[in-house]
Amino acid sequence: MTHDHSPGGVERLQRMHRVRRIVTWVVLVVLGLTLTSVAFAVTRATSAQGRPLVSGGVSFEELQALHVRRDDYSLWLVTAAKRSGAYLADVRVKIVDSERRAVFDGLLDGPWLFIDLTLGRYSIEASFNGETQRTVTNIHPGDHHQAFFYFDVPDEVSPEWQSPFERNPFGK
Repeated sequence: MTHDHSPGGVERLQRMHRVRRIVTWVVLVVLGLTLTSVAFAVTRATSAQGRPLVSGGVSFEELQALHVRRDDYSLWLVTAAKRSGAYLADVRVKIVDSERRAVFDGLLDGPWLFIDLTLGRYSIEASFNGETQRTVTNIHPGDHHQAFFYFDVPDEVSPEWQSPFERNPFGK
């Protein structure tokens, strides 16, 4: 390949390098903003007992972010509509330990709540639209428990909707 070293050719080459640097910078900024929005869409917090937790999972990107970190948490809780399986947000969840202390009591930002509970027995209560459901779980060393709460609510799922995973993303 020959290079044009004439004054016009050098200017053209410099302009191409400048455009390439600008395009690279724009792509990096857009990618950074996209990753930042995904990171902030999943709510990270600590429970009343100082246990780490995350809530979210509304979008495909959030589900993937949660999936990557799932082994860091001993309880995986999901809320959904009974008929369609459509995910639900704004479900009130209360987790109480065997001493009747509230470990978590809050409104979920998305359908998933991951929390790293200490060893022991927990009562879990989920409430949505006047309906309350309860379950109990025992956390043992190395456990990863799943709790599913399906509510009887009118729901609609877009005909174009497809699960981002071929099977339960949180199963082993």
